[in-house]
Amino acid sequence: MRHSDPPHTAQTGAITIMVALMLLVLLTISAVGIARNSFREIVTSGFGRQGAMAQDVADSGLEWSVYWIDMGNAQGATGTAKKIATEKAVLAGDDTLVGKPYNIFTGADYVPGGTLQTAMELSGPAGVTQGFTIGLTRMGKLPIAGFSQSSGQGAYAPAAGGPVLQAPDLWAIRSDAQVIQGGVTFTHGKEAWVSTPIQ
Repeated sequence: MRHSDPPHTAQTGAITIMVALMLLVLLTISAVGIARNSFREIVTSGFGRQGAMAQDVADSGLEWSVYWIDMGNAQGATGTAKKIATEKAVLAGDDTLVGKPYNIFTGADYVPGGTLQTAMELSGPAGVTQGFTIGLTRMGKLPIAGFSQSSGQGAYAPAAGGPVLQAPDLWAIRSDAQVIQGGVTFTHGKEAWVSTPIQ
């Protein structure tokens, strides 16, 4: 006697279609989840890039300020660089201004994170606006009693006058950077303390 396969029923075909549809739905959900995760990673890496750019701009502002606050460099300053030399001279000449931060671009009180309208703008990639605002604070004189800076080999020599007159000035410089791209603003602030030779 010959054995034959059972005939296919409509019910067997429906089960096959249901399993195939369920697998298709699961694959679609997985693909959407992977696409969302990829998009999130792209956005996160973009934010990281812009944040690093803001940090670099803040560093540039500090380096620029430290260079131009030096008396030797300040004598040749022109344009925007002359503003830091001018503000430094104003702050150094008035002891009532010690401890008060000033925006070197406007001469007004310094507000951390200022706007790019009162900052130095830098050129950058297309579609990106970047710049920094600098706050300068004269902290007073360094307490080096009985000594002054020598103009020779950088060693200290006994002071001829009072210790306050012979001590170098101490300055706090704050650089607040902004990087604006696509309506999103990234900010970063850095601060450095530097001393300048006797004036």
